Amino acid sequence: MRHCVLILLLVSSLFLSNSIAQDYTQMGLPEGAKYRIGKGTIGGDIVFSPDGTRFAVGSSIGVWMYDAHTGEELALFTGHTEPIWAVAFSPDGKTVASGGTRKSRWWREDSEIFLWDADTGEHLMTLARPPEIAWGFGADGQLDITSLAFSPDGNILASASTDGAVRLWDIDTGQYRTILEEHVTISSVVFSPEGRTLAIGDWENNILLWDVDTGKHLTTFKGHMDRVWDLAFSPDGKTLASAGWDNTILLWDVDAGFIRHALTEHEWLVMSVAFSPDGETLASGSYDKTVRLWDVATGKLHATLLGHEDSVDTIVFSPNGKTLVSGSYEDETIRMWDVSTEGQTTEITGHWWLSTAAFSPDKRTIAIVRQHRTIWLWDIVDAQNLHMLTGHTRSITTLRFSPDGKTLASGSRDGTVRLWDVTTGELHDILEGHLSGVDAVAFSPDGRTLASAGNWEDKQIQLWDARTGEKGHTLTGHTSGISLAFSPDSKTLASGSGDTTIKLWDVDAGELLATIAGDGNSIHAVTFSPDGKTLVSTNGHGTYLWNAGSQEHRVTLWGTTANSEALAFSPDGATIAAVRYGGGIYIWDAIGEQLHTVFGGHTTKVDAVAFWPDRNTLASAGYDSTILLWDLSSVLVQTTSDVNNDGVVNILDLTFIISRFGQETPDLNGDGIVNILDLVLVANYIGN
Repeated sequence: MRHCVLILLLVSSLFLSNSIAQDYTQMGLPEGAKYRIGKGTIGGDIVFSPDGTRFAVGSSIGVWMYDAHTGEELALFTGHTEPIWAVAFSPDGKTVASGGTRKSRWWREDSEIFLWDADTGEHLMTLARPPEIAWGFGADGQLDITSLAFSPDGNILASASTDGAVRLWDIDTGQYRTILEEHVTISSVVFSPEGRTLAIGDWENNILLWDVDTGKHLTTFKGHMDRVWDLAFSPDGKTLASAGWDNTILLWDVDAGFIRHALTEHEWLVMSVAFSPDGETLASGSYDKTVRLWDVATGKLHATLLGHEDSVDTIVFSPNGKTLVSGSYEDETIRMWDVSTEGQTTEITGHWWLSTAAFSPDKRTIAIVRQHRTIWLWDIVDAQNLHMLTGHTRSITTLRFSPDGKTLASGSRDGTVRLWDVTTGELHDILEGHLSGVDAVAFSPDGRTLASAGNWEDKQIQLWDARTGEKGHTLTGHTSGISLAFSPDSKTLASGSGDTTIKLWDVDAGELLATIAGDGNSIHAVTFSPDGKTLVSTNGHGTYLWNAGSQEHRVTLWGTTANSEALAFSPDGATIAAVRYGGGIYIWDAIGEQLHTVFGGHTTKVDAVAFWPDRNTLASAGYDSTILLWDLSSVLVQTTSDVNNDGVVNILDLTFIISRFGQETPDLNGDGIVNILDLVLVANYIGN
């Protein structure tokens, strides 16, 4: 327990290197969580409050509120179960609107727009789509809210989405007034200063002007050669700036409909544009990593602000025009600039992102895939980056530590497995042999063997000598993607596949021992219990427990599980953590096969779960770019006390324990055998 407390005390500065970083780790925690590492990715918009004291940032885990002078985290508004793409402040500064992306055509857990009290973070209202249009999705199978804008009087909220519609919502009633159908993805909406006109930018290179009162289409501006990504009206409403994926910014005369200036100095996609409050300067952010300032009257480039290391996705002026704030999803920073000096004043970090993660055996080190091809090794206790591992030429898909924690294996779409020295960060070996990408790797518990599984094109399992890198047996038979797990004695390898089967292999002989047919659904993950007697698998319908010796199906733990390799047993084998579809985690009692609880804090896929050494903490790493530490103390009390699973700890549980004296389960105190100490543990909770 002391080890866990030390971790929690020291981890507060993890991923935050700037001097203004605050303890964000306790803000907006989901129920059951006791700590957060990482603030989530920068999802899209950054918007200032009208009084200029704060700015809101949409992220993959909620809406962050920052102090506009210091960059300090003030609050985190959570409640969405999806990443946030669009954010808007009401003109009076009292309300914040947020909207994001829906994860799947069949997962309808979240409405897309929330209204928040800007001061308290209280969820005021949800703007839900009408039933007749509830199934309007973009071509990619998702419905994304791409842009939000309040009318100048604050009575109307305009929302744009990938289903090709702009909806105008009445803020007082929460009902939509009008739907402006475009039938193509809308990327940006903005009201004119007087509120009578709505400008819309779409993915077919068009800018459309609509009459807000009548809902009639007024005119269309055509000039871009690629998507129109962002729009901004000048303060006097006479000029409209449009940012295009054709690397240009166009300044339009709104009344006459012609192009006043074409700004072409950006070298790549233009992502965002914003007018200064006096209307004399236009700021732009681009994929070329620059922030540029333009003279609106002449169209001349005034200054180029350098500092971002990747695409600048959003840009905004403070209400007094003295500060410019820019955000980058890729370089994971928010930067504040002094407009008069054109210099950066503050850098806000912590909005890192991950795609794959793995915990070391002692849970002190976390390996995280960054920017697709780079691995970071972080020491949690000392809160520092140990090493940055580079070398893969395509995206890294899987990570695993060796049992002694000294070696990290990484598999990639480049078809290789790389072995890294965790202590030095040096590349130890490159294992080549797969015909295509590698989807899974696993070390045997004795550390002698490494198994790697190719993707759906390769379909092979390769065994390697983990010490020498020498190639061993090649296991074939699966016809789709594969997940891997070794038995505790290292003699058996289990492989679960998208072909709906689980195969058990003799590691030494390289021979197939048995095939488990499953229930006809793709296998997402497999793992063995600590005693090796139980094999667990997950698919889209549930978590399945199998007798590892006879391969007989024992029980099904019902609950929709995600397409993820994340699956873990507690050290005593009494508890199972399985990833839930939609970003949650199931906690199952492996003795009584009862669902104890569901943690629902991640907004996207959970990639890794691991039980902490103190048995009271579960760690989870999600694609929402956060790592959460969950309090399992109440879960383990119920799991380890109510052993007969009747909902109460009583004499029947004591009898159950006595009947199991000398056996391995249920070993409640973790000493390897059921004895008087387990009986005392149960007795302490009689009546609970």
